[in-house]
Amino acid sequence: MTAQIDAQIDGYEQAAAFSTEITPAVRYRSAATLADDPAGLTCSVTVGMRWAAAHGRTGRLFGYPSFELAATSVKDGRHDALLVAGAYPEIRSFFFDPQLRAVEAFVSTLPDMVLAAPEEHAALHRFDTVHYHPATRVLFEAGVQSRTDDAVQATSNSAACRGALENPRTAAAITNQTCADHYGLKTIEVLSAGTPMSFVVFERREQQ
Repeated sequence: MTAQIDAQIDGYEQAAAFSTEITPAVRYRSAATLADDPAGLTCSVTVGMRWAAAHGRTGRLFGYPSFELAATSVKDGRHDALLVAGAYPEIRSFFFDPQLRAVEAFVSTLPDMVLAAPEEHAALHRFDTVHYHPATRVLFEAGVQSRTDDAVQATSNSAACRGALENPRTAAAITNQTCADHYGLKTIEVLSAGTPMSFVVFERREQQ
């Protein structure tokens, strides 16, 4: 049997038996996601950069102050794809948007989610206010709610950091480690380390 197979192989020396793409071609000219800070500090940007680098998905990544604005930029043709975190409460609206269609989903780890505060408040156990994004509400309720008298929902992890810095009272933020470091907040506690999160990619639906 071996000799027979070898003979068959010898007869097809000019034909390739195997082929694969080592470096994937860039699929999208550009993609849009959530980022309300010029430094691109959101979890969506962190994951989007990883997604682009590992899978060759997009040549450029753009961030907008909301997922809705990012979606608009795809629907009007400015960008080719929309990247949305599965934890975003209103993601369902994109699935049912007649101008969008979901084409890909994947799981990636987030930066550590932390409780952080300005240096002068970092030694406190309780805070007048804690700022957090709605997607991290479960972290707030599980380990932080009992340590504050007030909570403010922020539009992003970056906004939560800015809120803590600008608050005239003692304040902290639930945010990602990247944001905390960028804004000079001191990490008090890691609330969730490297949590796996689903992300969904949407494209503009071609009009019939």
